[in-house]
Amino acid sequence: MSASRLLVATAVLAGLAVPATAEAAKGHSSPARQQASFAPAKAATTAARRYWGATPCGGRVKIVTRARLGAGVDPSTSAWATFATPMGANNLASPAIGYRNCSISLARWRWPTTASMSEDWELLCATVIHETGHLLGRPHDAGSHSIMAPVFDDASHLPRICRKMRPRAKR
Repeated sequence: MSASRLLVATAVLAGLAVPATAEAAKGHSSPARQQASFAPAKAATTAARRYWGATPCGGRVKIVTRARLGAGVDPSTSAWATFATPMGANNLASPAIGYRNCSISLARWRWPTTASMSEDWELLCATVIHETGHLLGRPHDAGSHSIMAPVFDDASHLPRICRKMRPRAKR
């Protein structure tokens, strides 16, 4: 897969983000990290809020970095959103106002370090915007230039906000 091709998908496995917090609660180290540890992931969530003009899940969205892919998940999946609804896990037919236990997981194979997130900022940003769209109730869109397209094939169509909000490198 080329560096500019990024597959984003919504996983149907509701518990994928749990190991990060469960391990942390037990005092064990985990390869998954939460948002506060990674400035690029935090900046991407801010870009997503500005892009959509909305905050999903009552502002309670957990960002999990370095997430492991679950069994049965396409190995090229870069990120996924999970949420609970009255109609079942990850059910986009349910009104987004009722989504709870929301998380966006960023695959460890794609962004294993803070440096990799910074280097691949525009695609990270677009991915978080895309997954936030799912948390706002938006399904995939067949349009190849849509932020909700299941695959980004052309980096020239990434949201402008991602270029504007690129975090500055620390000196």
